[in-house]
Parts: sequence; structure tokens; C-alpha cells
Amino acid sequence: MSAKEPIMLLEKVSKSYGTRDSESLTRVLTEIDLEVYERESMAIIGPSGSGKSTLLNIMGALDTATDGSVRIAGQYLNKSDEEELSDFRRRVVGFIFQSHHLLPQLSVMENVLVPLLATSKSDGMAEAEERGRKLLKRVGLDHRIDHKPGQLSGGERQRVAVVRALINKPKILLADEPTGALDRTSSENLGQLLMELNHEENITLVTVTHSMELAQSMATVLELEDGHLHTCEES
Repeated sequence: MSAKEPIMLLEKVSKSYGTRDSESLTRVLTEIDLEVYERESMAIIGPSGSGKSTLLNIMGALDTATDGSVRIAGQYLNKSDEEELSDFRRRVVGFIFQSHHLLPQLSVMENVLVPLLATSKSDGMAEAEERGRKLLKRVGLDHRIDHKPGQLSGGERQRVAVVRALINKPKILLADEPTGALDRTSSENLGQLLMELNHEENITLVTVTHSMELAQSMATVLELEDGHLHTCEES
């Protein structure tokens, strides 16, 4: 892949729910064209129900486009079978959601390693655990490594979720309302952390958010409205 080629290329991507001949057909996304480049940071804003999460899920192979082409890290997702999509999700993308989705019975380190449990051999797991320790120290949680999620604050749990998303060294980090359940201070701290990791990990960052403060910290801000994506106008 050329350095000038986008790591993410969406061409005329549309998403509808229902059948084409049904009166209940609902169009969520309409001919979305989007280029995202390596190490770029991008925010997508828009009203609730505008399709932001749907678009992010298409980027991460958690959902499929009804029409159009989706090429990410050289792979055409719309031409990939489920096994290929599963491998893509494991290798290429890390996900952060509004709810941290940590397993309450596991320790912080065990939660961080969950994405690798099904694929890593014992030697690979040792390397992953070392990376996990370094990342937890980076986000200020090395002293919480053996704690359970119930012993952590909301901001701490979300930082664990960030480390879990980074454990497999993804090329792309997708964040869906990552600060939505946090207080103002925790939101600001997490937003700053994401931007720092964007540079430190050389990772492409795309986040869906209602927070204009978080959005404006990104290099690019786009707005999704009535199924169409466009550059956000400065207020």
C-alpha cells in the first residue's frame, strides 16, 4: 500500500434496513465517500439516530454495507467472507465502546488479554502480557493490574478498555462515544489520552462522539446528517 493511499476508503457506501421492495425500508447511510489516512485522527459527529455508530461498525467489519465498496488496510470488506472478516477484526482494528464491556470476574490484566486468548500461543501470550503491562503503566493503571473492574472508577475502567483495544497492535482504533458515560474531568483526560496514543502508537483514530470538545481535538471533524457525510462547519 502506497504511503499516499488511504488506509480506509469508502466509496458510495449505503446502508438500509428492510427489503428493497418493502414499504418499511429504512435508509440510514446514503452514498458515503470517505478517505482516512494512516495516523490520522478523525471525529464523526451528528444527531442521535443519524447512523454514526452504523458507519463505524461498517468500518470495523461489525456490520456490512448494503451497497458500495469498503477497502480498509488493503482488504475489501464487502468481498470478504465471515472467516476473513473475523481475521480482519482481530488483526487490523481495536474497538472502544461507550460501555467498557469489561468482564467483572476477571482482573484488569486478564481483561486486557481477552482479545488474544483464542489465538495466542503460550510464547505469544507472554509477549502480549508484557505489552499489556507497559500500556497499563502508560495509562497510569500499573498499580491496578490485579484489581477487578468493580474496584475501579468509571474513567479507570474506560482506560482499561483502551489498553484492551490496543493489545493486538491494531492499525486502526475505532471509538464509539468513548467519553459518553464519563464525567467531565474523566472525559477530558480520556480524550487527551486517545490523542497521545494516536501519535505514540502510530495508529489511525476514528471516533464517533457527541462531545464537541473531543471532536475538536481531532485533526478532522465530519458531520453525519440525513444519511450524508460532510465537513463540519465551524460555528
